[in-house]
Amino acid sequence: MYEVFLNDRKIIITQPGKITKFKEGVISKKLRSKKEVKNWFLKFTESDTQTIILTHPTPEKFWQESFLPSFKLIPAAGGVVIRDAKLLFIFRNGKWDLPKGKIDFEETENEAALREVAEECGINGHQITKQLPSSYHLFQSPYSDTLGQWILKETFWFEMSYSGKENGTPETYENITEIRWFSKNELDIVLENTYENLKSLILLYKEKDL
Repeated sequence: MYEVFLNDRKIIITQPGKITKFKEGVISKKLRSKKEVKNWFLKFTESDTQTIILTHPTPEKFWQESFLPSFKLIPAAGGVVIRDAKLLFIFRNGKWDLPKGKIDFEETENEAALREVAEECGINGHQITKQLPSSYHLFQSPYSDTLGQWILKETFWFEMSYSGKENGTPETYENITEIRWFSKNELDIVLENTYENLKSLILLYKEKDL
C-alpha cells in the first residue's frame, strides 16, 4: 500500500480486497496507463475529494509503471533524531517539522539525511540507527526550471541517535525559527500543528518506548 499526500488530501493505492479497512474515501475507477493517471490527477486537483483510493491487483506494479512516471520525481532525505528519550523537531513556516531536504547529486540517502540534520539543526555527531518508511507528497513546482510541473517528492527517513550536549541552532536561511526536543508525552503538541504526511511517522514514536 502507498499513501501520497497533496497538502492535507490523501491518495491511497492498494489492492481491491483491502479497501474495507478504510472508513473514509472515494474509490476510483481502475487506472492503467500514465496518460490515464495524468488525466485523473488533474480532475482530482479540481475536486473537493479529501481521500481517494486507487485499487490495483498489484499495487507495486501500478506504482512503478504508471503512477511514478506521471510526475517529476525529486528524492529527499531526513532524520528522526533521538536524545535522552526526546525527539528533535524544527519549527518552519508556522508548523512543526522534521529536518529534511533534497538529495544532492551523487549523494546517498544516508549521507543526505545526516547532512540535512546537521545543516538545519546545527548539531554534529548524530548517527543513523535504522531506516524508516518513506513519505510521499505532491506539489506544483514554484521553481523557474520546472515551473508549474507536478512534483512527487519521496523523503527517505532515518532514525538517528545523538548524545551531544548542543541543543541545536535553527538555520534561519531555511525559515527555521525554533528547535525543540519533545518527549513522547508531548508529541500531541506536534501532531496538532504538523503536516499530514508526517503524522504516521510521528505516531510510530508516540506508541513506542524511546
